[in-house]
Amino acid sequence: MQIKVIFFGILSEVTENTHLELSDIENLMALKSYLWKTFPEMKNMDYRFAVNKEIVDGKVEFKNGDEVALLPPFAGG
Repeated sequence: MQIKVIFFGILSEVTENTHLELSDIENLMALKSYLWKTFPEMKNMDYRFAVNKEIVDGKVEFKNGDEVALLPPFAGG
């Protein structure tokens, strides 16, 4: 199984990527664990997750080809 993880704003600076293609990440908790081990500074940052353009919280199981966006707080007016 493969998912695409997309980073916006400060998160793309922290990861030095706009996106990653990851395999064998089955759910949101596994993705968080992977990201926090790979990019420890993300553990203390505020951001939300969206799967296929829908904001999600809690337990989410991924399907092959899912697109997961990490969204930092946005300012605007």
